[in-house]
Parts: sequence; structure tokens; C-alpha cells
Amino acid sequence: MSRQHRIFAIRGGLILCYLLLALAMFLTGRTHTLLLDNKGSQEGMYTAVKGMTVRVNGGDSEEMLRNDRILLTVKGQRIRLEVEFFDGSPSQEFTLKIPLFQDTVLLSVPKLLAGVEPALEAFSTD
Repeated sequence: MSRQHRIFAIRGGLILCYLLLALAMFLTGRTHTLLLDNKGSQEGMYTAVKGMTVRVNGGDSEEMLRNDRILLTVKGQRIRLEVEFFDGSPSQEFTLKIPLFQDTVLLSVPKLLAGVEPALEAFSTD
């Protein structure tokens, strides 16, 4: 292998490393606005939880009562949601993936608990 081929290969490898590093930083560093919602459906498919404590990605616990909505900023594509109920029911844990180019999403906790899809929806103020 000639010297020029070696230099070309090293430069190509460095460019590839930089691109992969930039992609990793974009995916893990992107922030999203997450709205946690505790409202039941008007059709009665699922009901709001009377009271619970939620924790997203191991952060601070937030109390939620019926018809509450909490705004959080999360980093990265995956979120881990821990739900503890005031009535002593067993706590539950969920892992969800936020769509890459979605800035603001609404997560209905009662839908998630009832298994109704989609529990995670795009949210727009328009």
C-alpha cells in the first residue's frame, strides 16, 4: 500500500468517526417536551387515576391527581416512566420511545395503564 493510499484511508476513517460521533450526539442530546396527562376518556374506555406519583428517567417525583397535566423536558429518544399509586396498588414501570423529529408529545398515563394505543401522541398548539 502506497503512502498516499494510507493517508487517504486514515482521512476517510477520521471523517467516518466524526460523522458517527455527530450522529450519536444528535440522537442522545436531542430534547423533547413531554406532557404527562391524567385524563379519562369521554367514551369510558379508560378512567383517570385518582392519585399517583410519576418519575421520568429517574428524575424527581411529581404528584398527579385526576385531570392533571405536567410538562417535562426530557433528553434522548427513550424514556422510562415509573408510576406509584396513592391507593397502594403495585407500582408499574414503562419504557417508551419518542419519535425522533417530534418536539412535543403527549403521554396519556391512563391510556398507557389500560393498554390503549396510542398512549404517546404528537402534540401541537396549532
